[in-house]
Parts: sequence; structure tokens; C-alpha cells
Amino acid sequence: MFLFAVLLAAVLRITAAGDAFMVQGFPKGYAVDDRLKSWIASGDARLVNFEAVVNDGTCPPAAWSGGTWASMDPSVLPDFLSFGFNGCGCANNHSVDFSHEGLRLTQKSLRAAKMPHAGIGANLQEATQAAFVETPAGRVAFVSVSAEFHPDALAGWKTSRSPGRPGLNGLRYKDTLLVTPEQLDQVRAIADATGVNGNRELNQRTGFTAPDAPGTFVFGTTAFRAADRPGRTSACDAKDLARITDAIREARAKAAAVVVLAHSHTMRFKDVEEPAPYFVEFCRAAVDAGADAVIGGGTHQLKGVEFHAGKPIFYSLGDFVFQNNVVPIVPPDFCEQYGVPADSDAKTAFDARSKGGKVGLHAFRENYLSAVPRIEIEGGRVTRVTLLPIELHFGCDWSVNGLPRTADGKSARDIAAVLARLCAPYGTRVALESDGTISVSPTRKD
Repeated sequence: MFLFAVLLAAVLRITAAGDAFMVQGFPKGYAVDDRLKSWIASGDARLVNFEAVVNDGTCPPAAWSGGTWASMDPSVLPDFLSFGFNGCGCANNHSVDFSHEGLRLTQKSLRAAKMPHAGIGANLQEATQAAFVETPAGRVAFVSVSAEFHPDALAGWKTSRSPGRPGLNGLRYKDTLLVTPEQLDQVRAIADATGVNGNRELNQRTGFTAPDAPGTFVFGTTAFRAADRPGRTSACDAKDLARITDAIREARAKAAAVVVLAHSHTMRFKDVEEPAPYFVEFCRAAVDAGADAVIGGGTHQLKGVEFHAGKPIFYSLGDFVFQNNVVPIVPPDFCEQYGVPADSDAKTAFDARSKGGKVGLHAFRENYLSAVPRIEIEGGRVTRVTLLPIELHFGCDWSVNGLPRTADGKSARDIAAVLARLCAPYGTRVALESDGTISVSPTRKD
């Protein structure tokens, strides 16, 4: 009983990072700087989104990818492990870039490295369940989920009649465009004139496609609904939301703390800094189900931090490692997409995509600014949240471009200013401290 009371009173610290899209090892002369390394190590649980597929060259590429086929040679894994994380989420839009073989090799490699991981598995039950990190301050559970995936990447249920399907823990959502009644009439007229819904209507008549939801009209694959003003909204798939929150509740019963690692690309309207309504719905539901923190990622930029029921929701931490322009090989599908010969090398294909480095995600400094939060939990309550600002060698040689380092004074001020602006709508206070860290806290109680 005394030991249990001591554990309850102990401060449990969790450090977490954004997306680690890592495909090449450290160049000579690069090392994780002491401050960043010690900051990560200060967490009892140290979590990151692993946005790559371990591939020894034998894993066939899927016909589609999450944008870039994220291939990490097994020789690169030790450098990734040297950051000091002791748990990683694997559910993201790249989880099945190299089909089921790549997913299995990724799991095999992480298991061999004794790295707890969540979000992918041999079936949907395995992909959905939490993984655990055992620490002296208490057990920490984490669940990994992605809302960005090709339908074939979603893991399948294992039943008495089916072995299940390897894949990721997916959160589906429904996107609806809001238009005025007059605009909806125009959409219906265009559908009638073009026959865009011909196959859909046939499939509905013959039972292969479900009827449109009440009050909506589907044009092709896009749902429309009449409203007072035009806009856009979205909502989580109810069954997926229930499945994932059930897993969070189950983890809550087995651990001193629960973290959800969540991957989303969708914006609310036209501003990438604003999370989509369904993602806000999911993150708040995750907290209500027992999560102590939600660590979001996906769009390569920082988003705001909200405190819901006293627990922090990081709608996106952006990138921790960002090497999606230096993957070692690209499949013919990628080459054909960008108009170069099917057997082109990776540099030729990436030069075509980026127009010689002039466009794309790597052309913007904001995609190279991030932070690593440390969340302190005491007596079941989040008592302090502090972030270490980091930058990822923007504009540097490709050997180090995308690798993290502690932010210098100017970058730290820039990151604090960006966070202050993004957090304001959520009533979250942001302060740049004298030691260069950033503290975030609610300005009001829930």
C-alpha cells in the first residue's frame, strides 16, 4: 500500500515529438546536440511518430503511397533509436507504402530493437490496441491512430471466419460541403446533366451502395448539404471513434497515464493551421475517454495547443525529422506521376516534383520549426507543460537538412510567436522562458 501511494505521488514525465520521416542516417559530423538529447531523456516515457517503413529492398511498393514512398534501410534504424525514444506510433499515411511485407518488416525490426510500438498490426484488433512503456514512475500506455490512409491500408478485423488484414489503426471521417439551397439545386442540375451519379444510382438501386444520408446529396463522391451559409464540415465515423475510444478506456484501466498519437492532414477550410472539425471532435473524445495528452501530427506545420478537461491537445507538432526529399529509391509509380522515365533515380524524380527545389514542403522554413513538449503528471493531473523549441537545418546541405537541433534564440522566439498566435483561439497562454523553453497553460479552467 505504501509503495502504491508513493507511485501516485511521483511526478510522471512524458516527452513527445512530432513526425519522424527518417530515411537516411546521420552524416559524419552530425550528432544530436546535448540539450535536445537530455530534454528527450528527461521523460520517463519518450514518444514519437515513426513515419517510415523499414525496407531491406525486398518489400514491393504499394501501387499508391502517402505522397512519397518512405523507405528506411535497416542500417538507418540505429540512428533513429539514438534519439532516445522508448515508444513510437506507426499509424500514418506511410504505414503501408511497401505493402504488407514492409509493415511486417517494420514490426519485426522494432521488436528486435525492443521498441514498443502501436498503430499497426496483423489485424485491426492488434493495430488498435495500446502499447506500454514501463517506467519507474509508472506504466504509460499509448495508442496510435491515423485519419490519412488509402482504404486498403486499413487493418481488417480478425474473426472466426477471417484471419484479418495487416494494416493500420484508421479513423475514417465524413466530409460534407455546405451550400445554400439555391446552390444545392445547381449541384443537382449539374449531376442530372452530366450523369456523374449514373453508376452510383444504379448501385443504390441494386443494393451495392447504401442510400445517401438523410439531408445530403452526393455528387460523385462528394457529399453536399443545404445550409444558411456555404462552408465545410466533417465528423468522425461513429464506429471507428467508438472502437478507438474503447481502446483508450481499456488502456486507462491498465496504466498510470495514456497518450494518443494522432495523424491528420485535413484542414478546417483553406488554412492548413486550422484542424478539421472531425479531428477536434476526435482529440476531445480521446481526452474524455481517458487520454492525458494527444500528440497530433501530419501536416508538417505547428498547430495550436488546446487544454480540454485540463489535458493538452497538440493539434500538430509538425516535424521532428523531415527527410522526404532524400528517400534512397522511388518506384516507377512515383516516376510516372512526375513525368520522368520509370527507371529514373530518386534525385531525378524529386527534382521534377520540386522543380529543382523551388516548390514543395522543403521550400518553406515554417515546415522546419517544431518543439518537443514535456508533460508532467502528478496525482493523475497534468501540472506542467513545457516545450523545447527545435529547428531542422532549413536551407542546409541535404546531408543534414531535416535533422533536428535545439533552436537558436531567433528561431525560439519565432516558434513562441507562432504558437502564441495559434493558441490564442483556444485560450492557451504561451510564454518564452528565460532558459529558452516555452511554457503553455490554460488561461481558464474547464
